[in-house]
Amino acid sequence: MSVTLVFPVSTPDGRAYLKQALERGEAVVTASCDAGDPTCGRAPWVKLPLVSEPGFAEAFLDLVRAHGITRIHASAHVVHAALRDLLRERDLGDVRIINRSALEVEFERWDDIFARAEQWARFIAALMPEQPQPTLPFLAGVIRLAFDLFGESYDAKLAALLACLLDAPDGDIVEIGSLFGRSASVLLAGRALGAAERRLFVFDPWCSDAGAQQDLPVALQNYTRAAGLERVALAFEATFAALAPAGAMTVYRTPSVSGHAIYRGAADGEPVRLLKPAKALQPAGGIALLHIDGNHDRAAAEEDVTLWSSLVVPGGWVVIDDYNWRYGDGPKEAGNALLARWGDKVARAFVAGDCLFLQRA
Repeated sequence: MSVTLVFPVSTPDGRAYLKQALERGEAVVTASCDAGDPTCGRAPWVKLPLVSEPGFAEAFLDLVRAHGITRIHASAHVVHAALRDLLRERDLGDVRIINRSALEVEFERWDDIFARAEQWARFIAALMPEQPQPTLPFLAGVIRLAFDLFGESYDAKLAALLACLLDAPDGDIVEIGSLFGRSASVLLAGRALGAAERRLFVFDPWCSDAGAQQDLPVALQNYTRAAGLERVALAFEATFAALAPAGAMTVYRTPSVSGHAIYRGAADGEPVRLLKPAKALQPAGGIALLHIDGNHDRAAAEEDVTLWSSLVVPGGWVVIDDYNWRYGDGPKEAGNALLARWGDKVARAFVAGDCLFLQRA
């Protein structure tokens, strides 16, 4: 029987591998240099010396022989490198390391991020050739932060959001619907592009009933209700409590309609405001970029667009998520209605990443 050594088991990657191995019934032995068992008895554990200590090689080989270990998951880069050399020196061809070096994986991740940043840069330059362009390190940083968060917004849409901020006037950034905050992280990072530093206002109820989309088949409605939005709200607040600089962002846990009243000063938002104890920001009086990604039912999408688009200042942008949505036409009909209503007051319109982008003349 194949036995896997998880060493060190005390790292996040080591703990994650152990959890998955136990779930699939894999035979495992764990090790680390900790004073006590970090697995709390969930798996056999052995204390090993540091890989740099003289007694490490023999202690490791004794462990391999005692348990019949043929596979090793080595999450720490130094341990991975030391074991790779030791296995080669002792000609232990029947024992193999099953994962790649953590440092090698991280370098590969950043190579991919910078390659995508170059694609973003070309796309942004094509959309806004007359504007000063963001640097590659900035774009790479935005991508890294955004895609550490769960979400369904992808490269074309997020790059286009930054492009619009390059060309937007002074005013607020408003997002209706945020989920875990992927697009909000991009808007927050890009708030100073092209103009004076803007402030970000987010409105999301994080509530299954408010988020349930009645136009969808019942099965899909049930998936929405089962999404655990209370936990999503907690994750969102934790992310931006650490990420948002002072004076940059205010978040209200409330639906779009009540959020609109709060934004206009017609309702008290304190009972539903997140990110306390930071003070609530005061709206600038007009919206430079409005991102609508709330309930996609036709009536809800049209209500969001109608309520909020009138607050967009000349030169400002409206972004309607899922304009080309596979599950319904609510966002498309709301976007088309706005195009018709604004008519020759639309300076520019395009679709990127299945989202409609409109600039007000």
